[in-house]
Amino acid sequence: MTYAQDVKRAWNLLWQPGTESKKSMDISSALKFYYKIGILGLIAFLVVGALLISAGIVPSGYRTIMSQFVNVTYFSFAVLFTGAVLYFLILIPISIAINALIIQAIGKYLLNSWRGDYSKTFAAETLSYSPILLFSWLMLIPILRSLFFIFVIWQAVILIIAIATQQKVSRTNAFVALLATWILVVAFVVLFLMFTSAALLSLFTLPVNSSITVLPAIPYR
Repeated sequence: MTYAQDVKRAWNLLWQPGTESKKSMDISSALKFYYKIGILGLIAFLVVGALLISAGIVPSGYRTIMSQFVNVTYFSFAVLFTGAVLYFLILIPISIAINALIIQAIGKYLLNSWRGDYSKTFAAETLSYSPILLFSWLMLIPILRSLFFIFVIWQAVILIIAIATQQKVSRTNAFVALLATWILVVAFVVLFLMFTSAALLSLFTLPVNSSITVLPAIPYR
């Protein structure tokens, strides 16, 4: 598919996820689709961020802390560029791969909801990120941040529909598999934090040694 066709597909996924997620994709095709849309989202994010910084709208923390050491505007540009590149080109693809692996493991092997391979779940996860990639720039504008979270919720809806379409199962089965995944992941995180907190607490809490014998004081003569 051409770049324009992929952009059109990403846009149409917002309104017709069932139709636009029907075409099968392998991992290579899904990655190509992601980076085409991801680079577009990256450019939009950088442009909006640069305009805000040029207008003097930078986080107050930069002004109070960094203004004593570097130019606040240049520092803000550097943070914006570095963070955006990491977010769009590295962190999200890694997140997609890990999320798809967990969903596939639970949906296929634990719940036996589908028989398709990992590439189909990876494709569904990739397609569902279209609204996140296209509208991440909304996070930079305070009055529009709540609108971005609507797209985050819609991303979950697209994921359910895309998994159902790619894995050729009902949307109910796809929803149950995703719900089970979210519950298990949250439970794992909570348990991990509990055990980590307990381990750190026991590490930094000095035990009272009751076996220490206190010698009697020698009377002064």
